[in-house]
Amino acid sequence: MDFDFIEQAQIEADADDLEEDISKQFGKLNVNVGIKRYRIIGERIIFSIKAKGNTRETHIRANAPEVQRRLKLPVFYVEKFNFTLYLITSRKSFVYNHLPAILYMQHQKSPKKPPKQTRLPYIVGHDVLGRVVVDDLAEFPHLLLGGSTSSGKSVGLQALITSIAYSKSPSRVNFVLIDVGATDLMPFDSLPHLSCPVVRERVTAIHTLTALTAEMERRIELEYTDSISFKQLPRLVVVIDEFPALFMGADKAMSRTLANDVSALLQRGRHAKIHMVLAAQNPTYQNMKIDLGNITTRIAFKCAKRNFSETILGEGGAENLMGQGDLLFRSPRYDCPQRIQGVYISPKEIQHTVLQIGFRCISADTNKFTLVLPSGNPPESSGTLGDRLSCSVVRKWPPKADQLLASVILWALGHDSISINMLVKDYNMGWNKASKLVKRLEELGIVSEPDGRFPRDVIPDSPEDIPEELIQFLVDAGYSRNAAANAIYSR
Repeated sequence: MDFDFIEQAQIEADADDLEEDISKQFGKLNVNVGIKRYRIIGERIIFSIKAKGNTRETHIRANAPEVQRRLKLPVFYVEKFNFTLYLITSRKSFVYNHLPAILYMQHQKSPKKPPKQTRLPYIVGHDVLGRVVVDDLAEFPHLLLGGSTSSGKSVGLQALITSIAYSKSPSRVNFVLIDVGATDLMPFDSLPHLSCPVVRERVTAIHTLTALTAEMERRIELEYTDSISFKQLPRLVVVIDEFPALFMGADKAMSRTLANDVSALLQRGRHAKIHMVLAAQNPTYQNMKIDLGNITTRIAFKCAKRNFSETILGEGGAENLMGQGDLLFRSPRYDCPQRIQGVYISPKEIQHTVLQIGFRCISADTNKFTLVLPSGNPPESSGTLGDRLSCSVVRKWPPKADQLLASVILWALGHDSISINMLVKDYNMGWNKASKLVKRLEELGIVSEPDGRFPRDVIPDSPEDIPEELIQFLVDAGYSRNAAANAIYSR
């Protein structure tokens, strides 16, 4: 018996009933519409919908949530494509793949004709038809992202960083993460793409932005004097979570320096391969403190008030979203904001993915920038460029042998037990090399002595079991002080 055929026939029969029910419920609300079935895609039933008489499109959109409530439909989207209004419905809630699964599937694909190279691939989520939406941050070139508590904003920001870091090596993309007043970016503190540790203090953040402004000027000049060297520079993605928090408690001089540097990076950063991502929980034109006109791409999760939606998108609508990752994506590519279910990644998946990225990047070219930030008060924005270069940008990276050993240490700490075969498989290395590394782990007290053919137990059970000299070795190899703890917690 062809069960797929029977199921499809049931969906088609249900579509006829649903068409009549939707039309009837809109009529009870004095909304005169014409509805006809357009297409069935999987479990999605798509209707084309047309306003009749004195009914307008705004009336349809305003009453759609009430019709959805009355019909008890988990999926009920009103979307406009090519000037035609569509209604996407389903009687079943959808279960989407998490971000790591999507990244893995995309990484495994080997099309005959590879698509156009995406410089900063960002997996936004799934559209109303269930398709994965992937865009290029380099094309934006900056992004404003906002939403209320529990809207999915923080996960959306984490998904952006994970998408890019998973797809590009540290020689191609570097991150500067600024997280003042929040902790959502701390899981990325051991990411090998970081130009500096996650910035948590306001004064350090101002130093960092001043250094980036100076680096922008240097890059712009380099493009004209040495275009070949300029092309080899990695792109810089600057992510600032809770952007308005940078101004809270800051005096006028600090606020002016901060606003001037961010505005300069927004205006000219695209010419220097520098991309800004600003996130805010409840953004208004007053608390953002800068001109947002240079940010043409916006993502709005559910907002508490309409004016927050207007700040992010330039129009209302985000206040009517459902939360839990439901978002509106506005980009110059589209004629109106697109409804998307944002991709999800759990805290545990972030830990595993960051560790995996670290393992994969060990043998990569390490032509990256490291921001060296001085202590003390931030330089005045009115100073000369030479004065502002006190936050200098230098190249440095530990020997590859130390990087490999540090990576293997973290890899081992992420397991309850390990073997030489596991190391050979995960790192694609020879038996002799893997045997020497496991022996080195034994000498460092990471794994137990050999016991026949049984796997070796990993000795440290908690971060407190890691000696300080081993932590310092990991730090010298480019990892954060929390890298060992994150590896143990990811077991």
